[in-house]
Amino acid sequence: MFFQIAINLGLVLVGVAAIVYMLIRRQFTYWERKGVPYIKLESYLGTYADVINKKKSVPEMLKELFGKLKGERFGGVWEILSPRLFLVDPDVLRDIMVKNFDSWTSRGMTFNPEVDPLSQHVAMLDGKMWKGVRTKLTPTFTSARLKHMHYLLLECAKDLEKYLDSLAQKNEPIEAREVSAKFTTDVIGSCVFGIQMNSLSDEDAAFRKMGRKITDSSSFWSRFTLLVQASSPWLFKKLKLSLTSPDVEEFFLRITREAFEYREKNNVQRHDFIDLLRNLKNTDQKLGEDDVVFDDKLLTAQAYVFFGAGFETSSTTIGYALHELAVHQDIQERLRKELREMQAANKGEITWDGLQGMKYLDKVFQETLRKYPVIPQIERVSVKPYQLPGTNVVLPAGSKCLIPIYAFHHNPEFFPDPEKFDPERFTEEAKAERRPYTFIPFGGGPRNCIGSRFAEQQSKIGIVKVLDKFKLSLCDKSQNPLRYKLGARFLYPERGVWIKVTHLGANDK
Repeated sequence: MFFQIAINLGLVLVGVAAIVYMLIRRQFTYWERKGVPYIKLESYLGTYADVINKKKSVPEMLKELFGKLKGERFGGVWEILSPRLFLVDPDVLRDIMVKNFDSWTSRGMTFNPEVDPLSQHVAMLDGKMWKGVRTKLTPTFTSARLKHMHYLLLECAKDLEKYLDSLAQKNEPIEAREVSAKFTTDVIGSCVFGIQMNSLSDEDAAFRKMGRKITDSSSFWSRFTLLVQASSPWLFKKLKLSLTSPDVEEFFLRITREAFEYREKNNVQRHDFIDLLRNLKNTDQKLGEDDVVFDDKLLTAQAYVFFGAGFETSSTTIGYALHELAVHQDIQERLRKELREMQAANKGEITWDGLQGMKYLDKVFQETLRKYPVIPQIERVSVKPYQLPGTNVVLPAGSKCLIPIYAFHHNPEFFPDPEKFDPERFTEEAKAERRPYTFIPFGGGPRNCIGSRFAEQQSKIGIVKVLDKFKLSLCDKSQNPLRYKLGARFLYPERGVWIKVTHLGANDK
């Protein structure tokens, strides 16, 4: 009897194993069956095995995959068991992001709003919800509103100047990305929540602590959650996993609620992001045909994403820009000269209009984004069948497309000598000659980064405020060229961005 049960159980297990094997094999032959060129798998962890195992950084892997598919317009890769269409041709990229956007409206970011309400923000929403929220938030980033917030950024920049002054007096190197993160935390706190953060003066400032928690994906649980979200959305839903820790959720719900209550009670209006959210709440605006209302959790989710995305990406960009200015003294001096000319024309002030007119600053900023795209890759997911351009291959709805921003930015065919930092790549003439959609630091099409103009504004103010009073140079702790952290989703430096900051001498001013 026992022997028969054991045999039957063994047969069942063998049958289950055979089915699982066939399903896995079917996934791993997906691109071959579709007739799409693909990169041969060497691991059941998929094409990204070396990233998952922390043997390679994401940018290193993207460049490698891009090189293997050279001559193709696209190719097939896998993330664990999930097939991805890897783009190589910028014309196909434009087709997906712009021309046939209605087929690729989703970013494919699975979330569980019932256990993770702060995840229902504009960057993760899809369909009518995304369109409705995006439409309501867009007025925040008009030129008029950004210009009105300019003074708030300058107030934070004054604190940055004081902080750097104290560090320069100690004659010690600074970690530029961390210093920049304190500055951008204060900026986002002021412009989004209307709160003075004090991150530059207080090492234990609450918002800085929360910022570190939001961006820290080094723990096993964080990496596991992100991996399941990317490779198995149904399992992510089934397990009711959350991307936000309970203390972070409680903190932002409380802070947003208190900001609303304070402004209502004291009749405060600053024309910033929290004012826009408050107006949406008070007017009970609906979102599209589904009549979704902006409740407290949906409102807080929007403030939360602008805090998390706004301080981290911009601070990393500022850090990389300061590194390159420390390396290239000629670029640093030329940029400082432009700054002095702008100040001379504006009574010594850094005005909104003056900042917009700094053409060389814009070149330096754009080249920093090219060489160091903080978000090295993005995804789109099809919502309807899509025929690959120039082929008879039709991808079903739910297909995933990977856009390797870093690889596009470091392709020598698009940007000769890509490891060289050269702001002259962004002259009007150079931009006109370059193929469209080879430079996409903020994505492209209707789902591009909604806060890109604000990110540009705070990054540029941070850069010029540093150059206004300080000289940058490399130090013993500097890593040049910079290397990137293994296993990280974003383009984070392996050992930080260390530079030396000294007060300008009489001849430098």
